[in-house]
Amino acid sequence: MQTVQLYPDEFVTLLAIDMIKAKGWPVMPSGLFYEHGFLFSYLGSLASLIDSSPLAVRWLSLWLGLATVGLTFWVGQRWYSVSAGLIAAAGLAIAPAAIHWSGRVRMYALLQLLVLLTIYLAYEGLSRQQARLRWAALLTYLGATLAHFVAVALAPPLVLASIAIVWAKKRTNSTSAMNGASPSANLNRRRSYLLEILAFVAILVIAFLVKRAGQPKGLEALDANAAGAATGLVQVLNVYSDFSFNALAGWQAISPFYLNLPALIFAPLAGLAVVVCLVQLFKIKAKAEAKRSNLQFEIFNAQLVTLFLGLILITTTLEMVLFVSADRRDDKYLFMLLPILFLLGAYGLVIVSHWLLVIISRRNPNRQIDHPNRRSALTTSQLIVSLIFMGLIAVITWPAIQSLLANTGDNYDAAFAYVRANWQDGDTVLTGTPAAAALYLGRNDFYGVQRRGGYDYRLLTIGGQAVDRWLASPAIRTEADLHQTLAANKVWLVLERWGLQREYYDLPFQQQLLAQTDLITQSQGIFVLRSKTNPQSIAMQPAHSVQATFGDVVQLLGYTAEPEQPEPGQSLRLTLYWQPIATMAHNYTVFVHLRQPTGGNVAQADHRPLGDLYPTSIWPVGETIRETSELTLPADIPPGDYDLWVGVYLLETGERLPVQNDTSGENAVLVGQLSVE
Repeated sequence: MQTVQLYPDEFVTLLAIDMIKAKGWPVMPSGLFYEHGFLFSYLGSLASLIDSSPLAVRWLSLWLGLATVGLTFWVGQRWYSVSAGLIAAAGLAIAPAAIHWSGRVRMYALLQLLVLLTIYLAYEGLSRQQARLRWAALLTYLGATLAHFVAVALAPPLVLASIAIVWAKKRTNSTSAMNGASPSANLNRRRSYLLEILAFVAILVIAFLVKRAGQPKGLEALDANAAGAATGLVQVLNVYSDFSFNALAGWQAISPFYLNLPALIFAPLAGLAVVVCLVQLFKIKAKAEAKRSNLQFEIFNAQLVTLFLGLILITTTLEMVLFVSADRRDDKYLFMLLPILFLLGAYGLVIVSHWLLVIISRRNPNRQIDHPNRRSALTTSQLIVSLIFMGLIAVITWPAIQSLLANTGDNYDAAFAYVRANWQDGDTVLTGTPAAAALYLGRNDFYGVQRRGGYDYRLLTIGGQAVDRWLASPAIRTEADLHQTLAANKVWLVLERWGLQREYYDLPFQQQLLAQTDLITQSQGIFVLRSKTNPQSIAMQPAHSVQATFGDVVQLLGYTAEPEQPEPGQSLRLTLYWQPIATMAHNYTVFVHLRQPTGGNVAQADHRPLGDLYPTSIWPVGETIRETSELTLPADIPPGDYDLWVGVYLLETGERLPVQNDTSGENAVLVGQLSVE
């Protein structure tokens, strides 16, 4: 919480909090109503009254995460046993995902807490026939949907699990007392159920309308009338739902929820618990609750709650795999059910440990073994099993925790501090994270995410122009717009390494950007660039073709020299066009020599193509890489024709990549001639 840098989504939440403090409402400078994490934003605004730093809001997430650990233990010991509660709470306490989201300025810790409360209250309200608990569950469910829209995915599983509980209790005649109630009592109960159903539907409508008000996927603002509201509900459903027959792809997207440690340990145990309890439920003979012993009653309740939790977990997983739109299939959206997985897994372990103790006790007939569902104080054997398993979880999960803690994130602080310290009148800033620029600089002038598809949800259309959805910074989407922006303004560019190298740009756009800017500094994953004084676009196709292969890993396709006929003392810009034919294990250096026909260099330039911004080791195979170098001619160079040679070598050793069919004897390629006037 104190050592990891802020990451992009946290800046957006902090901006929403600032807007609440300024306006009382999370309306961004762009005019967008920011509904994502609506409830958390308000809680965060209260936390920031104590301390205005982002750390104060991270403290809020920490306390919410700790509260969920405590609630997990309390629910586990109430529904199962003290041992199960301890084990489930231990799993959640050291789960890397829980540590991660409990230290972020985001809504996931709040969502998880409210979902656990909702599930607990809903089950208790159903099993104990207490309307006040069910209404409390509806209230916490409303909070969950306002914390994160993904909570609406719980609606079908909650309904299905509730029906299953009512059916199971009727099957075992546990509702005999209710069946003997007076007609007026039954009528009041039906009315209460009807009101609860209507309230449940109203919560879902509210959740959909709030989400639609936030203009998901850049939709136009919601019309404030009945027709607009109805249309908005359908639009949100279309955005977030999409039935898919490709279950494998859906599973691959959400599988880390089950396959990452320590969930991987709990998942098979959870499956075992569900299967065992289902088998036992179907074997139960009809018997009135009043005739059951306390232990039988506890066993039955454990079976019912396992059925309830298992249905919620399994059905929500199937929803994510089959019915959620592809861009919303993400294991972090199942994070809200992590305590449920751990509770089921912990109960599965308790069952297994009980079986083992029974087997061991057969050698000692005088030894008494408590049933795993007896909610008494921990016995010595249960305590030992619990401590051993918690220790194993910690040992096995510790490498994943260390990896999480070692990743301190991108250093936005240092990057924006540099820009702020060197800011001059007339400067502008272009970023892919406008909310971060707003926090550090109080402005963002241009939004620089060009690649279409995955990041289009960040855009709105205002006045016919595409802008970012938070600050309404004009979106730079074409190479022509990029050149015009860099030529007409003094621009600072603050870009994430992962965004510049992999996510934000198609390669031609990226190469145009790099050709027209200079790298000023970099700080732990963040590049700070500056537009050149006189930025010039580069040609997409080479003026002169070349066919040369270096080391069976990269081909030189051609070059463009500007100007074609330089003068003495003039700077020559040379654009080389490369195509990797295999992944390059090293970051290579390119040399360019201008030689007299009789031999002897008159000018040279050694450079790492695209430098640290896009080194050769990450060049994608089969793509065209365009990169430039500057060759300054001597002022006294005689007019005439000169040969242009190119080679590739490893700077650390000086070893050159061999050229196929080399005729130079030095693993270099004569690519053409230049005429100096």
